[in-house]
Amino acid sequence: MLFLRRLFYAALLAGTFLISGSPALAGSPSPEAAFSARMADLHGLDAVFVQEVYDEDGLELERSEGRFKLNSDTSSFRIDTVKPEESQLVCNGRDVHYYEKSLDQVTVYSMEELRKSSPFWIVLDRKSRDFSQFTIESPSRDVFLVAERDRKDGSVYRLAFDEEGLSTVESRDPGGQRAVYKLTGRKFYRTVPSVEFVFLMPEGVTVDDRR
Repeated sequence: MLFLRRLFYAALLAGTFLISGSPALAGSPSPEAAFSARMADLHGLDAVFVQEVYDEDGLELERSEGRFKLNSDTSSFRIDTVKPEESQLVCNGRDVHYYEKSLDQVTVYSMEELRKSSPFWIVLDRKSRDFSQFTIESPSRDVFLVAERDRKDGSVYRLAFDEEGLSTVESRDPGGQRAVYKLTGRKFYRTVPSVEFVFLMPEGVTVDDRR
């Protein structure tokens, strides 16, 4: 459940510094333009993820592993966690199903809740990428710090890219806990089949519908 809460909360990399757009060097694109270009290339993605969560002192609190699939053109994604406990988080572009195998429970959310609750949506949904709502800084060519203009708690994303594409998303909540999402074994596609984002309801589970 911790992964889902962080995805919905999405206060990423909240530091003591204030993020603001940095001026571009002559002849180079602005951070906003460079980030927009990077995100424009992100359509379909299939990757292995490792999530590491640290407290404010750098002590590792949690580690989880699994697979992440994304089709940003249809606002669809799925996260299949295999360690330490099996779970599924599946969105078909309208509804979000979260299955906790150990509890035999499925919680259903409206996609609008995720859209309202998390600026992480800029990664998931091409249609909602309105970068005018954010300030963007690029301390290096492949790293971007993205913050909502209206947030007052200093929360900001750190997204890193390599020659293949998006590789790391780092976060820190206002309490100082830091989460690092590392993507490996990445395969980028123009699209991912919609069947990948169909949630199959297991038999005998308890359903908590919060839509």
